[in-house]
Amino acid sequence: MQRELIAVMPELMLVGTAIIILLIDPMLPATGRRGLSWLGIFACVTAIFSTWFVRAEEYSSFSSAIAIDRYVVFFKILLLVVAIMAMLLSEKHLALRGRLLGDYYALILFTTTGMMVMAASIDLITFFVGLELMALSTYLLAGFFRYEERSIEAGLKYFVTGSFASLFLLFGMAWLYGMTGSTNFEEIGDVIRAGAVPGDALAIAIIMLVAGFGFKVAAAPFHNWAPDVYQGAPTPAAAFLAVGPKIGSFAVLIKVFTIMLGGESGTWLMPVIAMSIATMLIGATLALVQRDLKRMLGYSSIAHVGYLLLGVVAFGETGSSFGQAAILFYLAVYAFMNMGAFGVLVYLANRTRFGDSLDEMMGVGRRFPAAAAIMTLFMLSLTGIPPTAGFVAKFYLFASVVDAGFAWLAVLGVLFSVVSAFFYLRVIVYMYMRDPEAELQGVPAGSSWDLNLGLGIATAGVILLGILPSPVISAAQDAVVRVLGI
Repeated sequence: MQRELIAVMPELMLVGTAIIILLIDPMLPATGRRGLSWLGIFACVTAIFSTWFVRAEEYSSFSSAIAIDRYVVFFKILLLVVAIMAMLLSEKHLALRGRLLGDYYALILFTTTGMMVMAASIDLITFFVGLELMALSTYLLAGFFRYEERSIEAGLKYFVTGSFASLFLLFGMAWLYGMTGSTNFEEIGDVIRAGAVPGDALAIAIIMLVAGFGFKVAAAPFHNWAPDVYQGAPTPAAAFLAVGPKIGSFAVLIKVFTIMLGGESGTWLMPVIAMSIATMLIGATLALVQRDLKRMLGYSSIAHVGYLLLGVVAFGETGSSFGQAAILFYLAVYAFMNMGAFGVLVYLANRTRFGDSLDEMMGVGRRFPAAAAIMTLFMLSLTGIPPTAGFVAKFYLFASVVDAGFAWLAVLGVLFSVVSAFFYLRVIVYMYMRDPEAELQGVPAGSSWDLNLGLGIATAGVILLGILPSPVISAAQDAVVRVLGI
């Protein structure tokens, strides 16, 4: 019983704190809610220490429903850091719009709990429970500004498309259970490797799983919801939605395609290659024509999913740990880059009547030099220019693809990165080299040191992972080698 309790202690901390926030929020005056974010942040910090405490443990609990190992520890800590940054970015933004409610922080904690359950799951039922906890909470986060038409539209679109994705995944999992008689990842994998599952039936299950995961990570052709949702959602929530669910989904995707379907890569490899190319193409090209920065970052995130799928191709072809470790490191870098870029948009929206338009970035370098400087850093890192973390992440990922014998795919990835340089560097040009036709009107925002702290964490992450990536790369390699046995 003690081992089971230790295994879920971080999740219990988050859920308990979320319930406390929901209970005390109605009793607080509007000004008294300003400390609720720190209650959530404290829970996340405590959960990080609780997770780190069991980093050397390797066991399964709750009848082999969840696992505790270095792979799970890596993802849990990353998800908790993302949740901390999301809450740091949010308070002032919500207060200025009269929507400073404890529900928001509770939803972030519930979403993070669902993603942590997904990362720890080694059973289809546990995975689906975590998935739905994450999904239902993110739908509400997207539509949190319920008096704004765009936010309501974002929530509805996310709900409809997310429901379809869940149906695809559920159908694929039910198909696997029907053919193997088990919901445990390893037991399903053993039955499939023994050749006891008909090839045509297994192909149907794989197609359903690929489609379902494609929806969840916004891979083409299942990507259409992402730019609309990110544009309509509150900007701090959009940052969280663009990062967290992708990390949680890839945590499970790697397990599914390694433990369960590792011996069937001949079936799913070509669809994933096609999906990766289409995702990079659509993400990079459609971002070129966007004038709304949140939509641009939405298409940018789609392109990055395409790069991450290259890592899936790499480990599917070779069965080595190189591709998985590259995905883990890329996800860590992606989290800091994207949270930081959205965070700058939050910063500008808190100080001016900023409408997320590219044209409104004109003159930002003169009026907000610090914000412009770190936005430049994030844009360069998203492009993949050295010595930023984005360059190291792309180099490591493309190297795994070359090592798998797909040099042409790596070349395509580099070419699409060159295309993406146009819309990333264009933001820098507008900030420093274009004079605004009219100055952005200021708003009485006051100080926001929590927002500055959130941006500081994102900035430090991009810089440190660029100049000193080896500790995180080593942790990623150790996680996949020890857990996935490759």
